[in-house]
Amino acid sequence: MALFAACGGSSVDKAISKVEKAIEKVEKNKGKMTEADWEALAKEVEEPMKVLSDALENNKASLVTKMKIIAVTAKWATVFSQAGLIEMEKRMVEAGKELEKSTKELEDSGALKELEKAVQELGKENSDLAKQLQEAAKALQNAQSQ
Repeated sequence: MALFAACGGSSVDKAISKVEKAIEKVEKNKGKMTEADWEALAKEVEEPMKVLSDALENNKASLVTKMKIIAVTAKWATVFSQAGLIEMEKRMVEAGKELEKSTKELEDSGALKELEKAVQELGKENSDLAKQLQEAAKALQNAQSQ
């Protein structure tokens, strides 16, 4: 037991501790982390997560430790997925701003009105073409019935 304590615990305990520290780091810096920060943290947690997965898959942990592993991995997954949602939200806001800017530029240049006009003309041309096709079909029917 003294040897176990002197070595600082098992590799599973160390892995749990590293994941818990990563979770604390996220909770402390929520909303401030960049994509690069997330990538670095995910890489940092990669090996401990493998250790935990291996302990579960190969039945290398007690029931209590298995419960700790499940709890910490679930919390990490939740934190990591929330971060992905936050990042996605930031990107959507940026895309929305770019879309607004582009729309404003189109309106200011008059290109949007030109585009609307072209769409209307195209619709009219298609309508005229449809009428011509209907007339041709009627003429063909008349020719066949005679």
